[in-house]
Amino acid sequence: MKKKGKTKQQILFEEKTEPVLNDYSVQDQDKIELKKLKEAIRKIADAAEQRIKKLNAELNFVKEELRQAIEKQKHAVEILRQQEPLLSERVKEISCLYSVISLLGNKKYVSDDEKIHDIVKLIPTGWQYPEDTCVQIILEGKEYKTDNFKEMPWRQTAEILVNGAPKGILAVSYLREKPAKDEGPFYMEERTLIDVIAKFIGEMIEIKLAEKTKIM
Repeated sequence: MKKKGKTKQQILFEEKTEPVLNDYSVQDQDKIELKKLKEAIRKIADAAEQRIKKLNAELNFVKEELRQAIEKQKHAVEILRQQEPLLSERVKEISCLYSVISLLGNKKYVSDDEKIHDIVKLIPTGWQYPEDTCVQIILEGKEYKTDNFKEMPWRQTAEILVNGAPKGILAVSYLREKPAKDEGPFYMEERTLIDVIAKFIGEMIEIKLAEKTKIM
């Protein structure tokens, strides 16, 4: 049966060409969809690349911060390592001074001579080289000294004052030559220590004199 308005030849042509045209239409649609898909993938890839670049920049920043923190920590550890011997010396000095003060205030001693003899034995523990340290105290004509005492050139002294008047001397010496520090081979903290010990010995004598005056 003939289709209205179309010749047989037209109908036959359309019947033959329609599948081909439809196939081209499907192919064109697929190409469009594929192009859209590629464009979407490209955008995703670009976004991913930008994200990776940003993450790498952040990672490099964190690495640099970490490197600087490690360097600071190494520097702090090195400073602490260098300071450790000095801190150890300060602990020795404080311990020595505490022992001397405790001894000076101890009431068990029968005489000041015995007390000063024990102070002389304690003093080397506060110096950097206790095994090479000798001590001498001359107080009101009496001499008190460690068993290893010798007159040596590596020496520091402090006057013992009683009521403002010189009554004696405290001397600390090294038996062997040592590396130079602040005052010859001695630290400035050791200068402070010897001065403080001499001051406390003088004050002990002042207290004894005051007690005798009260009794009289």
